[in-house]
Amino acid sequence: MRNRVYLTKIASHQIEQALSRLCDKLPFPAKANKIGIKVNLCDYRMRETGVTTDPLVLDPLLKILRSKYPESTIYLIEHDATSTIASNLFKWLDIDKTAARYDAACVSLADHDWEKVKIDGYRFKEIDVSRTILDCDLMINHPKLKTHGRTKVTCGLKNMFGCYRIKNKVAYHRFLDEAIVDINLAVKSHITIVDGYLCVEGNRGPTQGLPKKTGVFIGGEDIVAVDACCAKVMGFNPRFIRHIRLAQKKGLGSICYELDSELTEDQLRELRFKFNVGKYALMEALRKVLK
Repeated sequence: MRNRVYLTKIASHQIEQALSRLCDKLPFPAKANKIGIKVNLCDYRMRETGVTTDPLVLDPLLKILRSKYPESTIYLIEHDATSTIASNLFKWLDIDKTAARYDAACVSLADHDWEKVKIDGYRFKEIDVSRTILDCDLMINHPKLKTHGRTKVTCGLKNMFGCYRIKNKVAYHRFLDEAIVDINLAVKSHITIVDGYLCVEGNRGPTQGLPKKTGVFIGGEDIVAVDACCAKVMGFNPRFIRHIRLAQKKGLGSICYELDSELTEDQLRELRFKFNVGKYALMEALRKVLK
């Protein structure tokens, strides 16, 4: 089933084993010549914060992919943002060293050519997309599991927001939910693998917040279903997350999904309590008062 979502538990810091079990269930194609991995380098913050792509997770992911596709070209993809330079972040976070171990290339979209892609979006009818992305026959979305001050959650759908050509992406914040959906119409994720090992809670995300060790990986083929599951894990009803609802309306996937989980129902309930939604609401109220 396309809308099946898989969840594996990381026991005793056995990251590679849990990630391998997840990847064994995901519908990877038999062949892929060029593989793109959209990482999450949204700020100058180290892995301990839970904000950015974690080399401790990225390393085994690349190991698994290199084993599946020994001859393929693998790109780690990120773009400049309002206050960041992707090429600097690849080095500063040692992502470049992790990539080198598996003959993967770090790609800053700022250095590449673009091509217009027509879409039926909420705000845009065409979007510039990097030719590097268009050349990939397997696009893997590798977001972090985080709460977000504006959208409540940031996961697979929001991770692709970084693929917009514009550097000053804050300009799109006034219609952020629609912009998130539109970029996903232009740049399709074939597989989403969510890093929920070390996460972020609170409503200061995606670049600030409280680190939270959750210890799970979540993945699937349907990006909307994966994000809906992630929203539930963080204590939110996905039907009240506007960009998830809008993405379903545009046919990007389904909020309804079938969960294949290594956790029991009681363990899933306990996992949800790891994210303090009450604390999120309190911080949100305080921010409005202090504006």
